Amino acid sequence: MFAGLLVLAGTLAMGTHLAVNQAEQRLDRLGVEGQSAAWRQTLANEWQRMRAEATAVTRNEALIGAMRADAGISTYADPLYNRLRAGGIADRIVVLDAQGTVRYDSDGTRGERVPLADAALADGRFHEGLHHVPGERIYAGLAIPVYRGGNPIGSVVQLRDLSTSALESMAEAIGGRAALLDSRGPLALTAPFSMSLSLSGRLQEQAAAGRVELDGRHSQVVYLPLTPYAAERPTANVVLSRDLTESVATQNLINALTYAAAFLVLVLIAGGLYLWLGRTLRPMQQAMKTLDRIGHGEFHTDLRVDSRVTEIARLQQVTQTMAQRLGRILEVEEENARLAFRDALTDLPNRRLLLEHLEHAIHTVNRTRRHAALLLIDLDNFKTLNDTCGHSAGDRLLQALAQRFTARLRDQDIVARLGGDEFVALLEELSPDRSQAGVDAQRIAGELLKAMREPVRIDDIEHVMSGSIGITLFPRGYDTPEELLKQADFAMYQAKHQGRNAVRFYDPAMQRTLLREAELERNLRQALGREELVIHLQPQVDPEGRILGAEALMRWPQLDGTWISPGEFIPVAEHTGQILEIGRLALLQACQTLRAWQGRPGLEDLPISVNLSPHHLRQARLMDEVTGILEETGAAAQRLHIEVTESVMADASPQLIANLEALRARGVALALDDFGTGYSSLGYLKRLPLDVLKIDRSFVQDIEHDADDANIVATIAAIAHNMGLSLIAEGVENEAQRDFLVRHGCQRFQGYLYHHAMPVADFEALVADGPGRANQADCEPRGPTE
Repeated sequence: MFAGLLVLAGTLAMGTHLAVNQAEQRLDRLGVEGQSAAWRQTLANEWQRMRAEATAVTRNEALIGAMRADAGISTYADPLYNRLRAGGIADRIVVLDAQGTVRYDSDGTRGERVPLADAALADGRFHEGLHHVPGERIYAGLAIPVYRGGNPIGSVVQLRDLSTSALESMAEAIGGRAALLDSRGPLALTAPFSMSLSLSGRLQEQAAAGRVELDGRHSQVVYLPLTPYAAERPTANVVLSRDLTESVATQNLINALTYAAAFLVLVLIAGGLYLWLGRTLRPMQQAMKTLDRIGHGEFHTDLRVDSRVTEIARLQQVTQTMAQRLGRILEVEEENARLAFRDALTDLPNRRLLLEHLEHAIHTVNRTRRHAALLLIDLDNFKTLNDTCGHSAGDRLLQALAQRFTARLRDQDIVARLGGDEFVALLEELSPDRSQAGVDAQRIAGELLKAMREPVRIDDIEHVMSGSIGITLFPRGYDTPEELLKQADFAMYQAKHQGRNAVRFYDPAMQRTLLREAELERNLRQALGREELVIHLQPQVDPEGRILGAEALMRWPQLDGTWISPGEFIPVAEHTGQILEIGRLALLQACQTLRAWQGRPGLEDLPISVNLSPHHLRQARLMDEVTGILEETGAAAQRLHIEVTESVMADASPQLIANLEALRARGVALALDDFGTGYSSLGYLKRLPLDVLKIDRSFVQDIEHDADDANIVATIAAIAHNMGLSLIAEGVENEAQRDFLVRHGCQRFQGYLYHHAMPVADFEALVADGPGRANQADCEPRGPTE
């Protein structure tokens, strides 16, 4: 019995000792991990703020000029330093030349090397890291390379002193003291330390074990080594200290009380064995379980025991104190975890948290059969505001919009920021009816658009924004968060494509169309690189069918012998800017053909017309391009005709008119295509240096049955005759159409009544085998003076 009770008492003492040790070890680990994370976050915040001001430094032309002249740098560097210091961005700036020599130091000339600046000059990029001035300071630094005319002329280093605020925030977090040390001694202290606090091997070994004797008291010390940029080993340390004297004394008291209780049990065994077992053994077993839970991280566990057992009551007080302190550490850890799921600028959920909400919403709608909607919101022309007003103004605009979006949504909805100028709203608990759910989502999207259009005042300037919103409703089937985001993105892209400041719902057909266009764009880029597109020629003839010339029409052959229609790839090319390359290729192939025809009877006098887009005609280098192709191929400019669509009249800029006049002066004839379809203006007919009017096929096809079309064609023919312009009718498919046109003075035709477009070789064979061609006077377009 004595042995059993002794074992029981020893077990309780050992259990208490182990539980406390486990809890303290967890506290040590949480302290190291938490303060390491806090230190990294502190550095990241400083670098983020300095990087936000880096663009202003690189655009400081006055400072750059002084750096280049190596004179008067302080005149321009001092205001920069004062502004950055006043804004809490930098405590010191250093300006260095291209050799890394210090030319300006806001703390006075020091002359020490700045490895950050050396790295920035070496590769031309921003570099961030720590800069250590032994015995004085340690800084968070950002080195900004400075260029002039493409050559490096030096660098500017922003330095933020880490010796005060960072230490105070960490000391407050652990409820202790913090110091910044290097090999020469303390650089900064949040509270007095003993002079024994140094980088001695003995103290570091003791700190590695977790407990040291500091200033005559038991303390927990954590070393966070700091390694400056480009250094091989740490040259300084952040030292964190927390007083454990009270905890150690309490632990000793607990052990003493426990052993005393065991001894008391042995002394009173004869008379109080059953009473002790009833009133002490069971509470001690309960205490063992509670301490074990605390040792495993359950810091909010209450130790409920009989208060009459004084040893256990004391243990309760000590344990509760320990649990409260550990709980505060866990709260700090939870706050750090919260920041991992929140956008730092707007405090909205970030992409990571949004995906979790979206995953949960997918399961919910599948269970409840109520619909939900995902809205992707993209601000229109946000980059323009950033470039003109600065990133600070852009950040404040995003913060204001985040608050407005949150206010406009329902309580069960969330809005998140993906990054940049993109937001996402998740609308849950919409109607089970899909149509009604769409109506509700459309209404909320309209409210968000309205919120964007309300003015936002920033620095006494009112900014009015607009946005494009893409919406996808779910469930649709096998939805995933990433797939829903992709669907909303497709819809948002369509909203931008159709004029911006709009709302569009996702449609699988729209996605297929966009993917097809994207694939077509990639294939077209490759085809243009390999010059796979070729011209076909459609003859232009007189009433008897004699060939007077040809129009070059672009064709895109495929490996399987099929052709991609121009109606499919030309709109894509116009949207992506590839139409310029197509126009250049058409000009090149037409001129190569004209050069090949020189000296060949029946072909040498025939002109070829090439249709150029309005965008191409507005290019400042158009004449250089045309002249270069003519000179490269040796083609005669008089045989090259260029057709312009009537849409150029909507924006007949001075550059476009100058290009047309230069082409005309070079000998290139000009034809106005699709005349009468939308932008006709007699004033522009007078201004533009034209030679030919082309009647659009839309008027010709019903000329026999539609009196309006007949009158329009007659009017166009009269205009051409009165202005001395040649006339060509497109889309002539039967003899009745031709006869009507002949009666109204049209002598040149293009259409299926005569010939389809055909490869160049077939056109050459047609000319060789045909009934002949009109004389040269009939082939030449008449000028305005004829």
